[in-house]
Amino acid sequence: MTDVISRRNLFGMASALGLASLPARASQYSYTPDLGIFGKNTPDITAALDAAYSFLDTMMDAYAQGSTLRLVQSYSDQQGLESSAFTYDQAVVIGAYLVRSESGDVTRAEVLGNGLLYAQQTNSYNDGRLFQAYFVNAPDAHGAYIQPAGAPFYFYGSSVGDMAWAGMALCQLYHKTKNSNYLTGATRLGNWIYTNAYSTVGAGGYTGGVDASNNKITYKSTEHNIDTYAFFTMLAAETGSSVWTTRAKWAANFVASMWNSTGGFFWTGTGNDGVTINTSNIPEDVQTWSYLAFLNNAYAASLQWVTTNLMTIDTPQTINSKLTGNIRILGETYASLSLRELTPSESYDQPPDPNAVWLEGTAHTVAALLARSVPPATDPTVSTDLATALLLLDNIRIAQKDLGVGQTVGGTPIPDGEGIVASSSVLNGGFGSSYYPNLHIGATGWSAIAAQLGNPFRLGYRSF
Repeated sequence: MTDVISRRNLFGMASALGLASLPARASQYSYTPDLGIFGKNTPDITAALDAAYSFLDTMMDAYAQGSTLRLVQSYSDQQGLESSAFTYDQAVVIGAYLVRSESGDVTRAEVLGNGLLYAQQTNSYNDGRLFQAYFVNAPDAHGAYIQPAGAPFYFYGSSVGDMAWAGMALCQLYHKTKNSNYLTGATRLGNWIYTNAYSTVGAGGYTGGVDASNNKITYKSTEHNIDTYAFFTMLAAETGSSVWTTRAKWAANFVASMWNSTGGFFWTGTGNDGVTINTSNIPEDVQTWSYLAFLNNAYAASLQWVTTNLMTIDTPQTINSKLTGNIRILGETYASLSLRELTPSESYDQPPDPNAVWLEGTAHTVAALLARSVPPATDPTVSTDLATALLLLDNIRIAQKDLGVGQTVGGTPIPDGEGIVASSSVLNGGFGSSYYPNLHIGATGWSAIAAQLGNPFRLGYRSF
């Protein structure tokens, strides 16, 4: 599963596609379409990126500024989660800053990386883990705007996926800065995953982590194992230790066992026995992240599966849509069960829209399609991938411009037209969670990464 397809220089790809190459470094963005890949769409994409980074800066500086140790509130206040900063989201924002790496970006990434290290070092278990989320609106006794998110949420769990994402972010920071503290923290996270989640049951791999009460989660998630494979591969590269290569292959073997060759997609994982495949719900992220992590065309059918089976259009006429006027949003939903209407026995605080678009997942798909748009020119999927990616980026820009208006962080208004909401309307994820049309640093960060051809699953954020 680890074969990497041949990669060519993007200048050559632009020429092969008949796109006029723009002057090198025509924009401030390191991976933006100054290589001609986005053609006439380049100015719009550049403007959207500029606005996205302004939003990320606003969220990061909501309660503290400069070098003050802190993490970033994940959602606008309207989400109702107070100042919760989810660990996974911090990793995404670090990635967004490192992908651009312009003036001040690396410094901001380091502040957040140092925040993760502080949370790790002050964790009550003192075993290398991080919690699922932290409150970030007030300083602790040492002046850090990072405190465990207790009542009323008690986000004390530690999922393998979250730990792997934080570990990848720290590895990327070490790769960029050579600050050994980041590699030390990443190694501690890797050892925590191996110690607490390594499984010899069934197809092997790693289990889900621990819940808020420190009880072991016994199911296995394909997504978590994709994350772990990528993370351990980074650790192998940065430490030079083959131990991490062996541990990475253990995760890769499990991912391979979840491949449905007939359907051309990956199953979500197993039930609580760690063996029985869970076939009830098929998520988007497993399909796109598997390609980004492995860059293996043997499983590239998963990208067609996503764009065929999980693409949807939210309009004001859709049942329970939050859209108004003449706005419509096309993009990916969260998972196969998200597309169905409620049964009479189901109830939610807000009824979900079966055609709601998940903006973060839409950005995942853009990133994967663009990663596959750098093969030899004879590959017939190139033009289709680029056209689909551009269509999705255009719809993300519509959501960025028109949705999430009038929202706040810490009670302060967020400028309109900068951030990207989690979903176009209320979205049922099908795994007991929902998404809402509230501004989200994860959706915004992923969109920035994708539009710059970034790949968080590879050191240096490069797919080529």
